[in-house]
Amino acid sequence: MWGYNQYMQNSPSTRGALTPDQRAFVEDMGQHMVGWGLPRTSGRMYAYLLLQDAPVGLDRLSADLGVARSGASVATRQLVHCGLARATGAGGTRRLVYQAHHDLSAIFAARDAQTRALTRHLRAGAALAAPGPGRERLAEMAEVMDRFLEEVQALLARFREGGRPR
Repeated sequence: MWGYNQYMQNSPSTRGALTPDQRAFVEDMGQHMVGWGLPRTSGRMYAYLLLQDAPVGLDRLSADLGVARSGASVATRQLVHCGLARATGAGGTRRLVYQAHHDLSAIFAARDAQTRALTRHLRAGAALAAPGPGRERLAEMAEVMDRFLEEVQALLARFREGGRPR
């Protein structure tokens, strides 16, 4: 029985689309982005877009990655929503093409939103916990997260201004 790798290697639409090393990068990033709360397909799409020199349409995305066009559509919408990619109109048509943001601040912004959500949950837990060490630990965790986010934002601001981290 053929598996995914055999399909990808022998499919006429994908033969030569990605090198084996690029394919490994796409798969590794797909798995890594699951830890960021994105589906594996969205992570794979993001990695693929990072490798491209020009914006790519859904037909090519789905063909090169062996994903249904509907799945590619959902994945690219998630990437746009998270700030990891942007969609633009393909000249003269209603179709969209997608391009990864190569600005690290977009990646940090996506992670920042997740960290802020975690901080809100920690604060809510602290408010619900009975007075004592548990409440104090939750409040301290939220405070540490707030300080961490402030430091990350300051670091990004220095990089944008052309400075170096201290």
